[in-house]
Amino acid sequence: MKFDMDALIVGGGPAGLGAALSLGRMRRKVLVCDDSRPRNAPSHHVNNLPALDGIHPAEWRKQARADLAKYSTVQFYEGTVIKAEKRQDGFFVQLKDRSLNVRKLILTDGIADRMPPVPGIKELWGVSIFHCAYCHGYEVAGTALGVLGDGEMLLHGLPMFNALSRDLVVFTNGPTQLKQENLDHLRSINILVEQVPLKQVVKTEQGVQLHLEDGRVLLRKALFMVPLLPFQTKSSLGEELGCEKNEWGLFKVNPKGMTSVAGVYAGGDNMTMAQSVLQAAASGSMAGAGAVHEMAMEDFMATGRSEG
Repeated sequence: MKFDMDALIVGGGPAGLGAALSLGRMRRKVLVCDDSRPRNAPSHHVNNLPALDGIHPAEWRKQARADLAKYSTVQFYEGTVIKAEKRQDGFFVQLKDRSLNVRKLILTDGIADRMPPVPGIKELWGVSIFHCAYCHGYEVAGTALGVLGDGEMLLHGLPMFNALSRDLVVFTNGPTQLKQENLDHLRSINILVEQVPLKQVVKTEQGVQLHLEDGRVLLRKALFMVPLLPFQTKSSLGEELGCEKNEWGLFKVNPKGMTSVAGVYAGGDNMTMAQSVLQAAASGSMAGAGAVHEMAMEDFMATGRSEG
């Protein structure tokens, strides 16, 4: 099978760019497919990123792409990957205006955030409503905070939010799934659990107004939202190829980033609960390195020496 590219990367965010860097530095021909739907598009800052803490997400991507410009084997395609099929030793990939045969496929398509159908949440996402204490907690620490969520995922995140502020209100948006012992503990540490459904959320100069269906309005400086499970990837390519997922809806990968389908790698938010720019770039770099190593081994065993 003749290949047009060594690897095709689905997604041009931190994970995809990290993977491209690993491949580019080993002179592998790679096509990064970016449909310009970054998960952190609403955010104004990328935090918890060494040397670039506080940079705008768009500026970070611009700089990352600029770094890749010196690697002549790295190319970009602006658009969506329509389909991918496993064939012989590689993959057939269909784009809008062309089709390609590639050796390896790297899924860095990220996550499509699922949100409860409450007016205002989508509009305030990344502005006053956040998902990560590490990414956005420092700026609102010590203020009145809200946490939207329920069940085990709520209990998993609450210690982090409690460490940021001792003025917490939990909004379960309806009858809670928490056990009575959990409710008793939260009450003992002065965390209010509000079970009345939300009618809407509104941004004000003071923060976020949470309008409840019983007419009450509670003001919080910011609202953190616990993820709704299972996670949903932005594309269905991985599922169509048969890549296995765990109970959270994330791809199962080995230490080198390979999924359950040989030749398909994954990196970034679609394969870990540690979802940040830093972690995505790191796991994407690992997936790219994993693909490079696999190809190098294939070439070495086929020819008796590495291709160069």
